[in-house]
Amino acid sequence: MTKKKKRVADISLMQEFAKQVKTEHKNMKFLFNVKSEINMSDAITRLIEPFKDEATDYESFRGLVALACIAWNTSLFSKEKQEKILGEMMDVYEGSIEDQVDAFNLLGELMERKRKLFPNVSRMIVEHKVTDRGGDFHIAIASTLEKKDGGK
Repeated sequence: MTKKKKRVADISLMQEFAKQVKTEHKNMKFLFNVKSEINMSDAITRLIEPFKDEATDYESFRGLVALACIAWNTSLFSKEKQEKILGEMMDVYEGSIEDQVDAFNLLGELMERKRKLFPNVSRMIVEHKVTDRGGDFHIAIASTLEKKDGGK
């Protein structure tokens, strides 16, 4: 019975998220859980799997998901562009030097996991949302359409 309630709640969360994304990105085509495509929420969940136990509260989990989305998108670019993006990000990253190094290292690990786990998925993440459901967190992802030529 609880499982059914969660599914209804998940559908409601996704509908709300879809409405928000459509409002904010009127001219962009994006996907939400298309059956023939990889579920991006599941992909990000798999990507963060080794790190999620360290993210015990909502804020740290939300931060982990945000870093995973940045890592995912950054990994879609050439090595040169990746270095530029990461360099610019670290220039504006708030926190101590140790926090910057930790974030940079985590981004590198997440990018490597994306390349290994999903080497042929070139969809760009447009928006993400993490919702605290009390006992766990729900991840919603909106992404662009897959490039059919597999190119970047």
